[in-house]
Amino acid sequence: MKPNKRKNPFRSLPKPAFVQKLEDKAEAFLDWIAPVVDWVGDQAERYKAASDAVPPPSKRWVKRRKVSTERLTVTLFLLFLTVMTALALYLPIRPTWSDLENRTLTEFPTPTVVRVLNGSFFDDVNTWFADTFPLRERFLAAQNTMESFYGLQSHKVVGDVTEGDDIPETGRTGSDTSQSSDTEETAEPAADTSAEAEADAAASAEEEQPAEEEEPAEEDNGEDDDITADEVQTLGALLVIRDAAYEYYNFVQSTADDYIDMVNRAAELLEGQATVYDLVAPNSMDICVSEKIRKDINTSDQQAALNYLYSSMSSQVQTVNVYDLLSEHQAEGEYLYFRTDHHWTALAAYYAYTAFAEAAGKEAASLDDYQAYTFEGFTGSFYRETESAAMLSNPDTVYAYGPTATNSILLTLDDGSQLSHSIISDGDSLSASNKYLSFIGGDNPFSVIENPEITDGSAVMVIKESYGNCFVPFLVENYQYVYVVDYRYIASVDSRTLPELAGDYDVDDVVFVHSISVTRDSSAVKKLTSFVG
Repeated sequence: MKPNKRKNPFRSLPKPAFVQKLEDKAEAFLDWIAPVVDWVGDQAERYKAASDAVPPPSKRWVKRRKVSTERLTVTLFLLFLTVMTALALYLPIRPTWSDLENRTLTEFPTPTVVRVLNGSFFDDVNTWFADTFPLRERFLAAQNTMESFYGLQSHKVVGDVTEGDDIPETGRTGSDTSQSSDTEETAEPAADTSAEAEADAAASAEEEQPAEEEEPAEEDNGEDDDITADEVQTLGALLVIRDAAYEYYNFVQSTADDYIDMVNRAAELLEGQATVYDLVAPNSMDICVSEKIRKDINTSDQQAALNYLYSSMSSQVQTVNVYDLLSEHQAEGEYLYFRTDHHWTALAAYYAYTAFAEAAGKEAASLDDYQAYTFEGFTGSFYRETESAAMLSNPDTVYAYGPTATNSILLTLDDGSQLSHSIISDGDSLSASNKYLSFIGGDNPFSVIENPEITDGSAVMVIKESYGNCFVPFLVENYQYVYVVDYRYIASVDSRTLPELAGDYDVDDVVFVHSISVTRDSSAVKKLTSFVG
């Protein structure tokens, strides 16, 4: 006997209206699409039938078509060669300056009997021809762009990454460096590129003069959780991540000790005459790149290095350590360092200025009190070193801030002549690689700024390399006189030592403003030591 089937209570329920509506729409769509499908099938059959009806081309026709194609290819190639030859031989359009390499291009050689006979003249002509080929930089940029599509890299290597010395946990005075950053004043900007640190400081600084930048920007501000391994490339002494580069730093204890001795010596010589402040700026590697990435690469811990430097200085030196200050603002997404250049931005320099003002017992002016400038299209030293297509397509912007009381600065040039210039000059008139020259006319041996609205005789002397250029304008709001000394060039126009200059100009404060790369550069420290006396 079969079991009784339980009656389905839902079978008698009416179908919901929305279900019926969906079924009706589906049937309507099928009714509409069916003729379209049939028509497409008919067209495919007709095309196949027509193709089958056409006889294959004869061998003679195929051969003639092949010959015709080859002749067209050869003609177009010869036409291209003719146009490029005419372009290359048209002297008026050959460039004389390279923005990419920031240098004067090779000049046409002068022929002499000896050089023609030994062949060197023709070698030089070869070099001149290749170096000054019209549109050379655009061809290079196009090549880099094409190579980037295939994952190829065509970069200049700044230098091999050098193993840094171990950083002592205590300063030379025996104090614990891990505690020093909490007790020190705050201050610190960014550092010069390794090319500047490894080579002669004077020559390299002129080549790597970039521009300024300052306001929050949407770049890799340390937020690298989504960075993949193939986006991180180590190029000599540069770390490249996407469209930004960062300079390696290697701690050199012997040079760091010489730097400490130099600053302590300056404070000793100026005791009772002027207060000495030391502000060493970290570079973008430690501020912008997360510890997760830095722990796997060969770069020294800049915070530990700064703690060692400051804890080893005498009590006569007022240290200004801004490592933590810059890290905090970087964490908030502010744009403190250029992506395509080794300098810090004027915004980072402003934060360093506020820390210095606090250490000096002065009231820092608000950023709104300064005249703001914007110069777009800056591609600096990192771009020149890497020729990165990503950097070229996403250049930096220079944000500059100038004092409102005056925009005049008196420069003493390398030949000893003087020139009245602008504290903030027009960056739009400068080439893409030189927009950092907008600040105080670039690097000059000696400069003077006078604030006509302050009459108390207050004076400050800044001892700097290129990192100090965008720091100087902020000081004008607090002093009647701002004297700027570039230690790399001062000896060419003035034989006086630091104590002599400071005494002759009756300065109240002396501020050393350098990138951290200076403290590992023995050549730079020797020049500083010679200037201090």
